Amino acid sequence: MSLIARCPACGWMVATTNPDHPFHDRTPYTLRVAPGGLGTAIAIARLSAALGTGVKHARDLVAQHQPVAENILAHEVIRLHQMLSQQGLQVTITPDFPWPLDGRSVVD
Repeated sequence: MSLIARCPACGWMVATTNPDHPFHDRTPYTLRVAPGGLGTAIAIARLSAALGTGVKHARDLVAQHQPVAENILAHEVIRLHQMLSQQGLQVTITPDFPWPLDGRSVVD
């Protein structure tokens, strides 16, 4: 696989054939959250604010252990994991996630 990225503003381009990058991973992942060390009410409030959803929806996601996101690709997993874990939420990813969650590729 290869990737070519071009900036529409300045025309700058970059190309890579590095397959060891989360962007090339086409595995569908599922994310769930749990309060972790937070109280349930705090976790629900933080999830609601992070996702921009109503409190009822966030409560259902936490209390019923429903997926926050399903069938998402690795680069989106990394983005959501960073956003949710910064709120103190415990994030579970299935299937097992092989990439560093800080966005670095394996070969960085």
